[in-house]
Amino acid sequence: MLKQNLNRLIFLFLLGSFFWSLTSCDPLEEKKNLTGEYKKVPGFLYDLEHPDTIYQLPKDLKEISGIDYFKKDRIACIQDEKGNIYIFDTKKGKVISKLDFGKDGDYEDVAIVGDDAYVLRSDGTLFEVRNFEKKPKKAKKIKTPLSQKNNTEGLFYDEARNSLLIACKGSPSIKKEKSYAGFKAVYRFDLELKTLIEKPVYLIDFAKIDSAKAAGSVTEFFTKIAMKLKLSNGSNFYPSGLAIHPLDKDKIYMLSSIGKLLLVMDTSGKLLNIIELDMRIFNQPEGICFSEDGVLFISNEADSGGGNILKFTPTTNTLKKH
Repeated sequence: MLKQNLNRLIFLFLLGSFFWSLTSCDPLEEKKNLTGEYKKVPGFLYDLEHPDTIYQLPKDLKEISGIDYFKKDRIACIQDEKGNIYIFDTKKGKVISKLDFGKDGDYEDVAIVGDDAYVLRSDGTLFEVRNFEKKPKKAKKIKTPLSQKNNTEGLFYDEARNSLLIACKGSPSIKKEKSYAGFKAVYRFDLELKTLIEKPVYLIDFAKIDSAKAAGSVTEFFTKIAMKLKLSNGSNFYPSGLAIHPLDKDKIYMLSSIGKLLLVMDTSGKLLNIIELDMRIFNQPEGICFSEDGVLFISNEADSGGGNILKFTPTTNTLKKH
């Protein structure tokens, strides 16, 4: 088996080299993003290689797993072991309070809805914390049809539809008869009905991501051959966080810590852009949110010490509220 795979790799290398030799190489190609456009493209407003500010976090937030901006200069943070919500003040550059909502658990993201907080656990369970900034109260547990196999990691409040968006890092399906193979799923939790809609609201297509990632026809051809020979498992896109842009509300930003990618799609599910994240800046990007004026925040877990939150201001002020 090892010899067979080695022979396949040699064949692919020789085949790729042959086609590459027939293709003229654009010296600017390496400066393009994964959609084949230059990194500073119209429609993408952030220079992700140069954060405006890097906020260092205390050791309690070494494993920061989710963030949400909920009022001026305030970001709610959670980490994936303790049942606490930490309030980080961006003006002061530090955590100003810690609110206990429950037992230890594998918590992945947080969404603020008015005065209430919702925390997502990796098994699809939601925790509703009423008036979370006031005297700490135990959360109300809300079970959903999602489970550990779905490995739920992303949570965001969709104000236009009064619902929570839940992104699955693991299996995209709830029911066995619907596998959604080759996709990652985002589900909608209706806050009025307190019910999960069991049909995915968005399906992220690996094939489209792989196609966009291909820098040219040679790379795309090589990728398809590799997948057919089962030497590649497709795209390394596993959602770890998501957010809707507050000013350009038809755009959804979605992080993948594995593969270090940021995907942008519209609310119909159409893929608009894929951006590579520099591993030196984005050690383990897990959380994403925006301020009301469009400033982007992305949080990273840390190998040692505390995690961090990166701040990116838009590179243009042409956005207007819809």
